[in-house]
Amino acid sequence: MTSSFDPSMFLDASISEPTVKRPPLPVGDYLGVIGEVTARAWTGKKDPSKSGIAWDIPLTVEIPAEIQSQLGLTQGTLQMKDSLMLDITPNGALDNAPGRNGGLRRYREACDLNKPGDSFSARQMTGKVVKVKITHELYLDEPVERISGVTKS
Repeated sequence: MTSSFDPSMFLDASISEPTVKRPPLPVGDYLGVIGEVTARAWTGKKDPSKSGIAWDIPLTVEIPAEIQSQLGLTQGTLQMKDSLMLDITPNGALDNAPGRNGGLRRYREACDLNKPGDSFSARQMTGKVVKVKITHELYLDEPVERISGVTKS
């Protein structure tokens, strides 16, 4: 069965309403479901001699009904992304020494995957429900949402 849908038709689509920015979520704690974690290599923009590995963590954040109403949102969830810069050993492994990979430790603890003797991989976080702290950063004098913390739900 073939589809007759042509995505290029949107190139000629005409709309008369302006595209409106969504107000940021209020600062606070929200429940989020972790999606499929992906890995990427990064290189420093200011200092290209610095590089490493990061994990990008997509989260489906649940928006309480009263906040949906207050902000005029039509959906009950928002897609957000958090990223972890990983500490790597000189041998190329995750650095699990005390004090290293704090962000990873917080995600593991939030997912109840940081117990002695347990084996762990990033894929085990997929589908786990966690509590995320949403804060605001200013970008071009406008508040922008940011995930600033994670803990058990």
